[in-house]
Amino acid sequence: MKNYRRNLLVIGVLSFSNSIPLYLATFALPGILRKSGASLVMVGLLGGLMLPWALKFLWAPLLDKFYNQKLGKRKCWLIPSQFMIAFCLLLLIFGIPKDNGWFCFTLIIVMLLAAATHYLASSAFICEQLPSDKISYGNYALVIGTALGSFTGGGLFMILYVNYGWALSILFEFILVSILLGALAVLIQENSLLANEIDKTKSPSVLNFIKNLGNRKLLYLCLTYRGCEGLVMGMQQPFLIDKGISLSIIGSVMGISGVTVNLFAAGVISRFLTNSSSHRYWLLLLGLLRTICYSAFVLPSIFGNFATSFILVIVVINMACRAMEMVVLYTIFMHNLKSGQVATDMAILLCAEIIIYSIGMMSSGFVARYCGYSGLFLIGASLSLITSYNSFRLLKTIK
Repeated sequence: MKNYRRNLLVIGVLSFSNSIPLYLATFALPGILRKSGASLVMVGLLGGLMLPWALKFLWAPLLDKFYNQKLGKRKCWLIPSQFMIAFCLLLLIFGIPKDNGWFCFTLIIVMLLAAATHYLASSAFICEQLPSDKISYGNYALVIGTALGSFTGGGLFMILYVNYGWALSILFEFILVSILLGALAVLIQENSLLANEIDKTKSPSVLNFIKNLGNRKLLYLCLTYRGCEGLVMGMQQPFLIDKGISLSIIGSVMGISGVTVNLFAAGVISRFLTNSSSHRYWLLLLGLLRTICYSAFVLPSIFGNFATSFILVIVVINMACRAMEMVVLYTIFMHNLKSGQVATDMAILLCAEIIIYSIGMMSSGFVARYCGYSGLFLIGASLSLITSYNSFRLLKTIK
């Protein structure tokens, strides 16, 4: 029990650590640049910063194949990758995106490469260190860390930026990541619980994943269920800013309020996932709730004088919905993966999720430009409804 609780704490700290750079790049930066006058198309193209996360399956087999057993199968990847995240943050103190675009862009790409590697090892750690009936709680710990990381790298960073500028805001993130690095170095203690350890005669590969029919169905689930989210989320911050909502208010609502609601929602859903037969019903319910949120965004996008409070309530509900989706989806993945190449298989699924999200995010600016915000949200709601039902039917066929 002591090791179980320690591992839940480690999982929370791990996801906290790798979420900070991700949300700094994909949440805070788009809002900051839009406030500085960047076009919708340019802001939408920032979705390209997620490419390291989308392509991490390319080097995922290395994490399953090469490791130092004495230091720890996952720890030997986690500590160096987090050190690189901290180092990139340190260098970013000396660059401001609007004045040193290429310098900052390069550092952010390197930082996200390190964060993506960190995430790969973290996902494998959950599968290997928790018994199958506790995986949903591990994913709740992951959501807690992600919520805290999204607040720290996203909402809190925007608040700090408005009040103290770029350099001091980045310095705060660097100090925090460094403290978390020290904590992980002490806390991580690995003890593999997997019965199906890797067959050393069989090299981990993407091909091994593709050969499995169940894995291919999970891959299709990723590409369909999350297909509409990037399209809507890519323009959410610009939409709020164009509605006259300040960066500090956005940061506060999507930070403090968002974290609180996310933690509560994810905690509630994790208690109902011990029975795998209920997973598809929860996914359908959350998909319908997501559709309602996207549809509700249409009203303020058409009527210019719509209440700000109404818009922000939709944002918070949508955030809670996404937090619950994460717990359900990742629990489904981990319950259905059977091979010994855990890091590789999880990477492929998570990369598929990120790729489809990035495509939606990168195209969101063009859709908003030619269809307006109302057209964008209507398209997102329609896709959400279709893919939610499709995923419900698909999960029935996965054994």
